[in-house]
Amino acid sequence: MTTSNRRYVAHLDILGMSAIMSKDPEEAWSMLSALVDARDSSTNVSLEFKDRSELIHVPEHVKAVTFSDTVFLFTHGDTEADLRALTIVAAQMFNNSLYNRVPIRIGVAKGDLYVNFERSMYAGPALIEAYRVGESSQWLGATFAPSVANEVAALGLVAGEPGANASNVIVAWPVPLKNSVEDMQVLNWPALMAHQLKVEPPFTTEGFYQIFEPTFGPFEELPQDVRVKYENTVAFFNAQYSAHVA
Repeated sequence: MTTSNRRYVAHLDILGMSAIMSKDPEEAWSMLSALVDARDSSTNVSLEFKDRSELIHVPEHVKAVTFSDTVFLFTHGDTEADLRALTIVAAQMFNNSLYNRVPIRIGVAKGDLYVNFERSMYAGPALIEAYRVGESSQWLGATFAPSVANEVAALGLVAGEPGANASNVIVAWPVPLKNSVEDMQVLNWPALMAHQLKVEPPFTTEGFYQIFEPTFGPFEELPQDVRVKYENTVAFFNAQYSAHVA
């Protein structure tokens, strides 16, 4: 049975997967397995929002589909609870993937999505928009398309304890795209990861990249366009981390 709904959709893919698949298929499979582990640990949970006395069972709101080096998440509908669940799941997947040395990019959008579970068919404008915003972002991070930007910012999600090192989970940032820079709503993952760090920031690009070097090789040997993605990532990280701990 095919259903069509307005939904929230997230597209996640591994940066540099094609190159590593050609170079070392076994390592590529290991990275994909880590991404799927992050998917499973993030989608089979319940989320408690104490400020709202709300408990959200993620499987009732978010579904995940994996193909090749890509995971896409989609909600059952377009309620606020759906968006809350998807945003937290995407954040957890990003953080878990980074912790396991898997560099990913995420694009999130809202719109029509056609789904047929029996025939494993998924298509619609929302998936295309999520793909485009994620793929065009020149960094590791999660970017929210204009179709969902206002709604996700209005959720008011906060990282940290209110009043002490608390930061918005969603922040505005001039996102570097392939041919431009645009002010967009993005995931404040540095604030979410602040308590997990074993090395005191700020980071240099080379220092941040060290965790990926065993898989992708020395930083100076990366193509220029790939080095820039890591440079953009570190610039965002240092700015948001500094704001979070100030």
